[in-house]
Amino acid sequence: MEGTYITDIKHFLDENGEIADMSPEGKNLAGFLVLLIDIISKEYPMEYIETGVRCRMKGCDSIILGRAEEDSDEIIWHCPKCGHNGIIRNWYDTKWDRSLDKEPEDG
Repeated sequence: MEGTYITDIKHFLDENGEIADMSPEGKNLAGFLVLLIDIISKEYPMEYIETGVRCRMKGCDSIILGRAEEDSDEIIWHCPKCGHNGIIRNWYDTKWDRSLDKEPEDG
């Protein structure tokens, strides 16, 4: 199994909610994480979905699976091929949060 990331996304953001100025490696990781937030939060809450985002581990060509936890502030993601995985916390109310974009269901 390769790399586990337990991430508070706000540690990657500046005071304006944008990705902060940091090393190229840090920006690359932040870009990967906010892309997952954008895709996964659109379906919030739900079961695992294929995100269409390629695993970032060298030599792995699999697609990341992810889901948002209904009763917590966590997005859980993993690569089914190499095991690279993580949890993203504090993603609510970031500019990539799409959980509130959904229209309320009638009923």
